[in-house]
Amino acid sequence: MSTATLEPGLPVEIGKIDRELGKLWEDSGDTKTRASLINLAIYTENAEQVVANTELISQIATEHACRALLIYANREASESQAKAWISAHCHLAGKGERQVCSEQITFQLDGSTVDSLPSIVFSHLDSDLPLCFWWQGDFRAKLDRELWSWIDRLIFDSADWENPVDQFKLVHEIEALDGGRTVVCDLNWTRLLGTRFALAQLFDHSCVLSRLREIRRLTIATNHRTTGLLLLGWIAAQSKWKHQMLMGKEFFLTPEGEHVDFVIDVAPGADISLCRFECTKSSFEISREAGSDYFHAKLSGTEACETPMLISAGKSQLADILVMVLSRGLKHPMYTKALAAIEPLL
Repeated sequence: MSTATLEPGLPVEIGKIDRELGKLWEDSGDTKTRASLINLAIYTENAEQVVANTELISQIATEHACRALLIYANREASESQAKAWISAHCHLAGKGERQVCSEQITFQLDGSTVDSLPSIVFSHLDSDLPLCFWWQGDFRAKLDRELWSWIDRLIFDSADWENPVDQFKLVHEIEALDGGRTVVCDLNWTRLLGTRFALAQLFDHSCVLSRLREIRRLTIATNHRTTGLLLLGWIAAQSKWKHQMLMGKEFFLTPEGEHVDFVIDVAPGADISLCRFECTKSSFEISREAGSDYFHAKLSGTEACETPMLISAGKSQLADILVMVLSRGLKHPMYTKALAAIEPLL
């Protein structure tokens, strides 16, 4: 792979980044104020993601001020070198003319300089603010303790993984490096928040609630298998179902000892386009078309309750999902339970 040519801001020498950032604010006069609540680092090995990530940071900065460090690692470059650029994302604060700005430092690390990522990049963190690190793509098997020990919140997207078993194993190893201090945040799990809220509203319906113990089959249609599995894991954990295998057939066992069959259909469409529960004499479901802001809820076989419902699907844009992740500093215990419930299916 040849070295990519990037121009995401004002080019600067890496040793003079702090000085050039100071000049940037001096030249802005009194109309701009620098603000930062966190350090947000984004790592990618895809040159095309640099522009998309810069736009994403611009959107995030309007709601979550940060110092952003965008890292493009070009491991296959023939020449080893490191480059840097600085820029700012500004927006008006309140009704005044003053702008609140977040800084962005973009690094291009070519060849062997990728191995120096901790020393090159993390020396430019903003004071002692927490570090949120979004690793895009697959983790690499050789873990760098120096790198991961800096991170307060590790962000990833399991929907992008081709081999989730190995990747989840690496996530667990990263957590163990610092005794579990790092909070892991799977964007694939956060993406399901609207779906989980919609199902919770559906379950609140008296006609559905009375039939929860009668569920015998669950069908989930999704655009990523891991997304569908995480939803299945959440339902199983909440319902206290246990995974079972008998004569090559996989199913879940309810606390009452009843079998629940399941199907995960993967096809283009919404993250979750269908979640259907089939009972002995009735069924209930939510469905959603790609791009729609709502789920359509439907109950069948219950004569008094067959009126269709419309339920909000919540926010699903990547910028909104990332803001939700950055705004919540606690661990995700239900995510851990959902993963445990589907571990044999990964």
